[in-house]
Amino acid sequence: MTSEIMSAPRARIVCVCSDEKLLEELTTSFQAAGYLLLPADKAKHADLAIVDLRGKKLAGKKAVALANLLRRKSPESSLFFIIDPDLNSSARNALKRYGEIVCLTDAIDPLIDRCRYMIRLRNIAEETGERLKSLAALSRLVEFPSIATSSSRPHILIAGRPGAAALSVINATNQIAEQSVCVLSVGQTMRALEHGAFDCAIFLPSDENDPLFSLSRALRRHPKHSTLPILHVLDDVSQAASFAARGAREVILNAHIADDLAGRAKLLTRRARLTRSMRDFLQACEGEGVRDAPSGAFTSTFLAEHGARLCGRADQTSRPFSTVIAHLSVGRTGADNVEPGRRALHQATRLINRVTRAEDVIARIAPETFLILMPATNEEDAHNIALRIEGVLEGTVFRGANENDLFAVRAQTAACARPKDSCIEETVALALRRLRAAKVEKAGPHSQKG
Repeated sequence: MTSEIMSAPRARIVCVCSDEKLLEELTTSFQAAGYLLLPADKAKHADLAIVDLRGKKLAGKKAVALANLLRRKSPESSLFFIIDPDLNSSARNALKRYGEIVCLTDAIDPLIDRCRYMIRLRNIAEETGERLKSLAALSRLVEFPSIATSSSRPHILIAGRPGAAALSVINATNQIAEQSVCVLSVGQTMRALEHGAFDCAIFLPSDENDPLFSLSRALRRHPKHSTLPILHVLDDVSQAASFAARGAREVILNAHIADDLAGRAKLLTRRARLTRSMRDFLQACEGEGVRDAPSGAFTSTFLAEHGARLCGRADQTSRPFSTVIAHLSVGRTGADNVEPGRRALHQATRLINRVTRAEDVIARIAPETFLILMPATNEEDAHNIALRIEGVLEGTVFRGANENDLFAVRAQTAACARPKDSCIEETVALALRRLRAAKVEKAGPHSQKG
């Protein structure tokens, strides 16, 4: 990897902070995470906006005017307010009308995790919108599932230590929940999740070594529960950094439960339901001429239509846009020379769909060559995704048409960033050149004929 590849930021974030020392700390922390912080006058097409109100007396009109200014410059970006934990409830409610609030003292890691998650949700929503347009242009929209969410009251799971905080959580969730289930241990939590369907979970860990943190991280990787929002209750804001390091993405202070928990749980439930519906739409494998049902790869017809739309979107927003190209070679693991057929290749393509993100587009450009379009992704991250694809495919054994025939897949990948103002055809050509160069480099100088 070259230093030029490393320089592309993952996202552009506008930060408004009157304290130069706090601004410097924010800038250093976000740069270490791969994000670029910009001043308010460069808010156009920013991915996020952050307003730091720590240590300031909140003037309602000024905060509202600042929020409206940032929204006018970048209407698509989410807005975060960093506040002190002792800010009164009326001021917090006023800020929540314009964005999300984050209670912080010194640690920045919880804010970075929240920003990363919101950018991911933005990417899923944007890809859903662009894919709807492409399917409508190809007259295939009716063949895909509709994006709809339920308006029913949520089912909430409350897990953790008993006490005053648990009673406050139960009283707060009774205002919005259809049903609240309370459990004490991790084992009871796992059984409840196995036998019931929940829209939101609230964890009350006893300390920083509580096994609920391990369960929280495991649920985020579980295919069934990955979209389940989990809200962790903090006794003190100083625990936010250690909780974030242990996998707590959404947190709420014990002192804010009575005023904020009901609205926060309701918002997380609605967001999770919509995200789940959009994921189902993006992962649906239907539509003749759009997606190959056995392999799940998009066709070249859809690639031409949707790729042009994504290229135009990248130029409009000035966001990075990268591609990964993968060439798969299927071989028999035994000594006999048996034709692998297409089943093993289809299984490998399905596996690529599972190890990539929902918003990525995997299209077939040749019988054994696939192109993965990755909007809002820089080349460094695309290179890491390519390495993950290689590792997963080469570490998996696939079956052929005969269950006794086992096959191995060798993947040759290359990642590249799309040059600005280039069309989808030029992007595909660049990816093919990178793949050819990667093959020559891996084969070594002795493989080239003079």
